[in-house]
Amino acid sequence: MDNLELNILLINPNRMKNPPVIPIGLEYIATALENQEYNVDIIDLCFISSPIEELAKLFEKKKYDIIGFSIRNIDSCIFFNNEFYLYEFKKLIEFIKKYEIPIVLGGSGFSAAPNEVMEFLQADYGIIGPGEKVFPTFLKQWQNKQLSPTIFNGWDHGIDENLIAARGNKINYQDYLENNGIVGFITHTGCKSHCPYCIEANTKVTFRKIANIIEELATLVNQGYTHFHLCDSEFNENLDYSIEFCKELTKLSLPLKWTLYMKPYPYNEELFRVLHESNAYLITLSVDSDKKIQNLNNYTYNDLVKIIDYCNKYKIELAIDMLTGYPYESKESTIEMLDFFKKNLPKTVGISFYYRIHKNTVLGNLIKNNPELHKFLTKPYSDKENFLEPVFFSQYHQKEMEALIVEDQLFRISGLIPGVNYQL
Repeated sequence: MDNLELNILLINPNRMKNPPVIPIGLEYIATALENQEYNVDIIDLCFISSPIEELAKLFEKKKYDIIGFSIRNIDSCIFFNNEFYLYEFKKLIEFIKKYEIPIVLGGSGFSAAPNEVMEFLQADYGIIGPGEKVFPTFLKQWQNKQLSPTIFNGWDHGIDENLIAARGNKINYQDYLENNGIVGFITHTGCKSHCPYCIEANTKVTFRKIANIIEELATLVNQGYTHFHLCDSEFNENLDYSIEFCKELTKLSLPLKWTLYMKPYPYNEELFRVLHESNAYLITLSVDSDKKIQNLNNYTYNDLVKIIDYCNKYKIELAIDMLTGYPYESKESTIEMLDFFKKNLPKTVGISFYYRIHKNTVLGNLIKNNPELHKFLTKPYSDKENFLEPVFFSQYHQKEMEALIVEDQLFRISGLIPGVNYQL
């Protein structure tokens, strides 16, 4: 079958709305496929009241040869008011199967537990990690009936650094903006940090060409969008690259503002200066109170002092994502970090002390191999546990943490109130 004869449908089933997140990964994949002359449609189910009815209407109008089904999250990843999304996704896939259309799973949620999600949803194929380079490769093998694996590893392929994504024409951004969403963009995929609970730790890093990112942003600004959120796991993966990006963005003098996630290392004062010049107004900084994890990621409290000082100097608001209570971490370690932020004030500190366990992580293996930790889990442990449905580790209960923060308005327990830092 010729590429032009192949009709591909990309589905965003993600219906989380606190806040809603524009599925930009599907826009990147759609562009990559259209560049190779495939016919691609996107259906966004985020604001659709009856997703199955909407799919039925679509399938009445057009025949599709293959479907890409993006799973951004397995669940909401927070303990308080946790939502598990795969039951709803399973209903959608069971409906699609009636039409005998092959289904390819992808997205960060799928990558967290690919074998388990494949088995749960009974899909046909899957792609781990970034999809824009591996998806066309998969399609060629699928068209030629040369497939041997059912799960393809996108990390081996990375992203297409030359791709300039067509944005805003297949997704209705206005629905998202009216519900407190923000237009996102990415500079790279992958992360070389060693956070033991993270599914993206130690994954291959691939950077986009800065000129192409700037062109993408300029196109979006010309469409009327001026508020952006960076969707990288952490912006400062490579210090020289991050600084160069900010400088190039500043040169263009686009009427925009943007917010980003960072890790405490690497950094220098120039990074904060150019962030300010590029109209970055808010940084969310992810930190761990456990000094073993700090050491793994090359930072100390002295670095946090400098980062807070630089943010103050360059008038950038700083929101802290604080993780505490890792296995074998002492209560004194938690108190030390709380006292630190009382003395070195950021804008706000969101405290997470329930760790969502994923099977293929250092934390997942630690829990599996250390029975003395099982008493801290939110459900009884079994040797058959695959951590697909949410299981959390926590040394603290809510009242214990509330007693530690003593109603200090600087701190909030993450998840008790819906929302994210960039909504400050």
